[in-house]
Amino acid sequence: MGLFEVRFTEKAGSVVSMLEVVTASRHSVLESVRALLFDLRVQIVRVEAVVQETGLVERFHVAEFDGAAISRRRAAAIRSTVRKALRAKNGAQAA
Repeated sequence: MGLFEVRFTEKAGSVVSMLEVVTASRHSVLESVRALLFDLRVQIVRVEAVVQETGLVERFHVAEFDGAAISRRRAAAIRSTVRKALRAKNGAQAA
């Protein structure tokens, strides 16, 4: 794993999906991801954070603002946008 990993999991039969961000460091991405999801009009239903030996796992249980399930195409776009934003933020901090 690099500095972070982003996964999107759809729960069968559920409106809520899970966006999981795993970071090698124990620095939270909660505020960055929260703001980004708000801009993308994605509702955060619940957030969990678990500290592990290898880093931090943050799970964002999400749905569309209108309460609908997130489609596969939209999930891929959200995952990609979160990855790009975290890469850009990480690059800015390294500079």
